[in-house]
Amino acid sequence: MDIGVLKEIKEDERRVALQPIQAQALTRLGHNVYVEISAGEGAGYSDADYQAHGGKVVMKDEVLAQAQLLLKVKAPLRSEYSDYTSRHILFTYLHFDENIDPRDISELIRRGFLGIAYEWVGRGGQRPLLEPMSRLTGYLFAQRALELCSKEKGLFCPRNENFLPGGRALIIGCGNIGLSAFKYLSDLGLDLTVVVTQGREDFNSRANVRFETEGVDYIGATGTKLIVMNNKDPSRTQDTIAAALPEIDIVLNCAVRRSDLPKWKMEYLIDRGMVRSLQRGSILCDCTACDRDFVETCTSSASLYHSYLEENVVHYNCDHIPSLVANTATRLLTGRTFSYICKIASLKSLRAIAEDEVLRNAVCCYGGHLTHVLSAEKKSLPYRPLSDVIEAMPVPP
Repeated sequence: MDIGVLKEIKEDERRVALQPIQAQALTRLGHNVYVEISAGEGAGYSDADYQAHGGKVVMKDEVLAQAQLLLKVKAPLRSEYSDYTSRHILFTYLHFDENIDPRDISELIRRGFLGIAYEWVGRGGQRPLLEPMSRLTGYLFAQRALELCSKEKGLFCPRNENFLPGGRALIIGCGNIGLSAFKYLSDLGLDLTVVVTQGREDFNSRANVRFETEGVDYIGATGTKLIVMNNKDPSRTQDTIAAALPEIDIVLNCAVRRSDLPKWKMEYLIDRGMVRSLQRGSILCDCTACDRDFVETCTSSASLYHSYLEENVVHYNCDHIPSLVANTATRLLTGRTFSYICKIASLKSLRAIAEDEVLRNAVCCYGGHLTHVLSAEKKSLPYRPLSDVIEAMPVPP
C-alpha cells in the first residue's frame, strides 16, 4: 500500500505520526512511504532521517496524490478538509464526540474518505491508542500547573523537605489522566484531595493495577482525602467540593461526563461561583479540554502556552499538551499505533477492515456518512451503520 505521513499544521503541534525506523519497517514489507517535507522536525526527526530509512520525502500535494493511507496525529483543521478524497483512508485522532462543531463534522465527512479514529481503536472499553497520551497528559498538566502556581501565585507547591509549607491540589477523576496527576503530585508531597466515583478500595485497586504494585494503600500512604461522587444527588458533591475550594491552590479536572450524569442533571460540577471562591492566583485546569463541560469557566486552547484569568483564577486548558514533549509523545503514540498501521496496510479491502472488530469500532465515517453511533448521538447528526454503507457502495480496491 502507498502510505503518507502528513505534517501537522495545528498551532504548537509538533508530534508526527510515524518514526523513521517505522518507515523503514513498512518499506521492507513492500509498502511505499511518502513523508511530507519537515513532518518530523518538531519531534526531532529530520527529512534526512526518513530518507535514510527508505521514506520518500515530498511536498504535501504529492503525499495526497500518491498515498491511499494517510497518517496524522491531530484531527484535521478546516483548512485541511479539502485534502481528502473518497480514495483515502485517514488514520488519526478524530474526536467527533468532543468540541468539534456538528457542521464541521458534516463538511469533513462529505469528502467521502474512510476515517479511522485512534481514540476508538479497541474493544470492551480498552482504548490502547488513547491510553499513552492520556497517561502523559496527566503528568504534563500536573507539571504545568506547578509551574503556573509558582509564577502566578508565588507558591512553591512541592514539599520535598519538612520545612517547606507545600501546596494543596484537588484532582477530579481517577482514570488514566487523574492517576498520572495523582502520582506526580503525591510523589512531590502535595496535600491532595481526589474526587472519585467509588471509594478508597476502588481507588487503591486502580492505582495498584496502573502502577504495577500489589496491596499498596495509596490513600493512606499519601494522606489523600477522598470525595465520593454522588450521581443520584450531585449537588451534595458540589457542596463538598465548594467547601474545600477556598484552601485549594490547584484544581485539575481529569474526568469526562458520562451518560449517567447529563447536563440537565448537573450543568457544572464547578460553576462560576465556586471558581470565585478560589484564592487569587490559584490554578484551574481542565485536562480533558472539554469546553465548559464539568467546569463552567474552562475553554480549551490550541496554544501550549496560553493561560487566561477569570474570577482572578488562572486557567490553563491546552487541548494537545503531549506536544510539549513531542519526541517522547511521538515515541509513545507510534509505539502503539504502528501495529495497527501495519494491519490496515495489509488488508486488501474495506470489508476486511469491517470484519476486524478492533478496527471496525474505530471507523467513524465513510462514503459521506457518519458511522460512529456515539458521535452521532452527541452531535445530533444522522447515523448510518458501516455495514449498511458498505452494502450500498462499491468496495474500493
